[in-house]
Amino acid sequence: MERPTYGELLKLMWFLVWRHVVILVFVSMTIGWTLPVIFNTTISDSSQYLLEISIYGALFFGITPFILKTLFQKEFQGFQVIFQRTHETSKNPAA
Repeated sequence: MERPTYGELLKLMWFLVWRHVVILVFVSMTIGWTLPVIFNTTISDSSQYLLEISIYGALFFGITPFILKTLFQKEFQGFQVIFQRTHETSKNPAA
């Protein structure tokens, strides 16, 4: 297996980081700012922690898999990330 160069690793890191930051800021603003406005109330400290956990849960379980899926579809300048399994887990039904 060919190892990526340092420049290619930086491109991959930048791809992941800026998407995570932009989407996390958007989700935080959407949930954190609109909920108090919709319900016309302020958020207590304990509710703030639950809200942050919910935001990070949405990021980890919903947004990160989407970002990783797009990573495998993007063609970078000079290379592309390919997902390859080392072995097949399902058995051939014809065998």
